[in-house]
Amino acid sequence: MKVPPPDRDVLVTIDITVRTDEAGSRFDHTVSLNLPAYSRSTVSQMIRLGRIKLNDSVKKPGHRLQFQDHITGTIPAAHGSDACKIEPEPVALNILHEDDSLIVINKPPGLVVHPAPGHASGTLVHGLCYRFPEIESAGPPGRPGIVHRIDKDTSGILIVAKNETSRMQLVQLFQSRKIEKTYLAFVFGNPENSAGRITYRIARSKKDRKKMAVSTDPADGREADTTWQVMERFDRICLLRLDIKTGRTHQIRVHCAAVGHPLVGDDTYGYKNPHRALHLSPEAAALIKRVPRQMLHAAKITFPHPETGIETTFEAPLPGDMALFHRQLKALI
Repeated sequence: MKVPPPDRDVLVTIDITVRTDEAGSRFDHTVSLNLPAYSRSTVSQMIRLGRIKLNDSVKKPGHRLQFQDHITGTIPAAHGSDACKIEPEPVALNILHEDDSLIVINKPPGLVVHPAPGHASGTLVHGLCYRFPEIESAGPPGRPGIVHRIDKDTSGILIVAKNETSRMQLVQLFQSRKIEKTYLAFVFGNPENSAGRITYRIARSKKDRKKMAVSTDPADGREADTTWQVMERFDRICLLRLDIKTGRTHQIRVHCAAVGHPLVGDDTYGYKNPHRALHLSPEAAALIKRVPRQMLHAAKITFPHPETGIETTFEAPLPGDMALFHRQLKALI
């Protein structure tokens, strides 16, 4: 496959520093996520040709990245002129805070954070570029301003950088684990203890490459740290508060499933038939069937502000679907 020629001599400059949550990923996969306008096969070809380098060296597309690896290159713009640039779109945004450095968003469930295969438009990034055009200079094409992510079907707080200086400062805060993230989740079962900690390593599943899995091999996967506390107990379901010190892909979902308490509504890591597995009452089973997504919400974030250094906290209440589920659970007791 030939790399498409420059469109009107337009070139795209790549400058990516590998984050902690990207370490261990394939070289071509990470570049593809940063350049959603290009197919993965095109990205792989450009890597083989040396147009995209890792630490100033030519590597294979399947090379596994390490924290703070530096990806650089100058490549032709995707065919069709400015395809690498985000086309701003009006997307409803729930803004909790805005200043000269950053924006804090309360993301609703169902909203994809940035363009990805199958989601070329209508993402949070499209809405941000429409509302805040200045963020286009903050970061690589395809995900300007983005310093961390939450799953499409997870709701809650997301920090967005307004400029490149703030983005780099926030990235460093995440990498040094100075940003505290608290989640709320409804899980199946009732843990014997009221609190605990899960430190299983997380790796790509060997059975299904689209999924993550825990690993007991110290040479496999990446360290992950989740602490949990029971907030309320219901009939075979409980509400947990979870604090994560690492931000691995699907970390909370994988960790909770690994200790026998998968998230309610998680079709990927949860029970296929919770009614049969847990012998739920007919009322509880009917309630579970109506759950539209994994019941996981990024409820709180605390960090030193990148401009002032002052410790700053933002909180987001349970979204409507989780608040309703909470009330319905209480009614069953």
